[in-house]
Amino acid sequence: MANVDKWYNKPVRVLQFNIEDRYGVYVSQITGKELVELADRIHANTLVIFARDPWGRIYYRGGKAGPEHEKMQGDLVRDAIAEGRRRGIKVVVMIGHTANKHLYTIHSDWAQVNKDGEIILLEHVPYDVAHYEPEWPQLCINSPFIKHIRKEIREAVDLDVDGIFLDSFRYQPDIERACYCRWCREKFKEEHGYEMPREPKWSDSRWRELWEWRYRVVVERIRELYRFSKNIAPNKLFMYNSHPGGWAGRTNRIVEMARDYMDVVFAECSEVDHQPPGFVTEMVKLTRAMTGGKPVWASRNYFHLYRTPVSTTPLAIRQGLREAIVGGGSPWLLVFSISYKQDPWVLDAAKQVFMEHERIEEYLAGAEPVTYAGIVVSNKTRDHYGREHPDRYVDEIRGLYYALVHSHLPVEFIAEGDLTNLNMLKKYKVIILANTACMSSEAMNTIREYVREGGRVVATYLASARDGECIRRYDLGLKDVFGGEQIGVHRHTWSYMVLDKKDHWLFKDIIKDYVLVGDMSYEFLKMRVSPTLGWQIIIRPSTGKTLAYIGLAGGFWGYEYTLGRSPPPCIGKLDNPSILINRYGDGESIYFAWQVGRHYWRTGLPEYLLLIRNAVQGLAGKPMVEVDAPETVDVGVFRQGDRIIVHLLNHTYNQRILATGIGKVRQPLPPYSSSEAVHPIREVIPIDNIVVRLNRSGEYRAYMPLRNRYLDTRMGNGWIEVSIPRLGEYEVVVFEKTK
Repeated sequence: MANVDKWYNKPVRVLQFNIEDRYGVYVSQITGKELVELADRIHANTLVIFARDPWGRIYYRGGKAGPEHEKMQGDLVRDAIAEGRRRGIKVVVMIGHTANKHLYTIHSDWAQVNKDGEIILLEHVPYDVAHYEPEWPQLCINSPFIKHIRKEIREAVDLDVDGIFLDSFRYQPDIERACYCRWCREKFKEEHGYEMPREPKWSDSRWRELWEWRYRVVVERIRELYRFSKNIAPNKLFMYNSHPGGWAGRTNRIVEMARDYMDVVFAECSEVDHQPPGFVTEMVKLTRAMTGGKPVWASRNYFHLYRTPVSTTPLAIRQGLREAIVGGGSPWLLVFSISYKQDPWVLDAAKQVFMEHERIEEYLAGAEPVTYAGIVVSNKTRDHYGREHPDRYVDEIRGLYYALVHSHLPVEFIAEGDLTNLNMLKKYKVIILANTACMSSEAMNTIREYVREGGRVVATYLASARDGECIRRYDLGLKDVFGGEQIGVHRHTWSYMVLDKKDHWLFKDIIKDYVLVGDMSYEFLKMRVSPTLGWQIIIRPSTGKTLAYIGLAGGFWGYEYTLGRSPPPCIGKLDNPSILINRYGDGESIYFAWQVGRHYWRTGLPEYLLLIRNAVQGLAGKPMVEVDAPETVDVGVFRQGDRIIVHLLNHTYNQRILATGIGKVRQPLPPYSSSEAVHPIREVIPIDNIVVRLNRSGEYRAYMPLRNRYLDTRMGNGWIEVSIPRLGEYEVVVFEKTK
């Protein structure tokens, strides 16, 4: 079980209240006492507020870290802390934003600037806006600005806050947002002896070194601030905002590298409204992997999309907060001052979930996810193989992940830095190398040992085809594990997988003889197809057995329906495998020569889901908990001593519209309707007679803590089964051993 001695290692319920308004319209009407009262009313036990906002204004009296907000009544932060002490609510303050308009106006030389000398902004500005005055210019953490952040920490500690939150601490490696200010240029040249490259040339070691250097800069600064904070206040929480689904995922690398200098990581999930149901759960699991298992607090915005004055639906709030719990994190509600004052009517939705959280807190503290399948997330592969298009790697991960979630198979993520930890890998029944192209020799040796000792591996496409620095091997580094060597690449816009041994368990419930490999480009501007999706690795089998072959497509595009968008027919097959299965020591592997996860992510077609589900379950066997329910039920399984806790979150929604991106397809005429339709969930369809089966021996009782109700159990040879008559939005089932 996790260490739960410190308050922030226990389950928390967070209210973040932002006054992120240029003119502070409601600042004079808000007090620190009121914010704590609000937190208490909705049953939050932690309040997060600004110590200093992005304009540089502070929300407490007598500080030197910035001007006091002119409209502040009383002493907002001190009043919140005092009221929090009376009510038992922790108060954490946000500091360290690299956006600081006040400091920029007096120290413009501290600003981050791009290679052309333009100010790098935290906000987004349309191209057609001329003469724009920077609202949130980002300051550079290599400049004297870092000393100012230390001042912010010192003043926050002197206020006796319960924690310090390093928020919007942005310093990016991507050329579009990479800083070339004089402080960076001088520091880099002093350390390396040459000027910063100004063009992204990945074959140039100087560019690759600059890319890695920018990560190290952030980690060094986080370590410096963490140690400074702990030196003056060892018991204060130190937290970092990772924003795992934003900023091209770059901050996931920072969390993995700096995990020893963070007590808690905040997974900001502001993209939730245009992501799949279960996105918050996904981001919690991803962030937990990057932290090495430290606490993760994950947010659901109070508002819909980025419309901060307008609340979303009560259902969207409830389900979003529950998604954090199902992933093993703590729920966090983000409220902006304008929506609080203008549209406070659905705050009770958060209250309902926070009250549920209180009721099941006993079953959350110290509970660990039950491990079954682990998907490797390689930040190096995303950065170097993905480069300017990280989606071409990340989509493979997400497709595999959601296929397993939709199959109710327990799935977690594994950080690439943990691939050399054999004992950690042994916790999983199957390891998934989702196009993990970049892999060090040490990581490969650990994978080999894992499989030799009975572990299972599912691998796809270029897994292990590059070394730890992402340099091509021109072969699969794990060819002995996969059972075949790479002899080329079938670089065709479209191809097929032709099933050979259709009676094999891998093809259970698949009725097709041909599975399409490839997809059209949905922009259809520079190319007809999505890059590399139709490609397959040409493998010469050694010890592996072929289960399917590469099928040939009869052209670069098809002629039925609409020219160039539809695929051509299958006209034959090669003698080269599309899928290999191989015994290696006491273990086994399945290798897909193509990107099966990326196909499921893009299309959602059942044949891709079945291939993924069958491969994982066929190698790993039955999971500890099986759930007979539609794909739309998200299942979280945790172990707490002898207890097994099962979370069931119902994502069966009937009114959600998500049409972003479809209108990008170029047509000779304007589109029929806009592609920016994003509707929130408004109704859950209840599901009757869900069966939950625990595959364990012994006598157990089953209890539903949210209902205060015991369930009738049915027992067989090595299993215990219960039925839930009706699943509405959310339920928890606890199995407790009686003998």
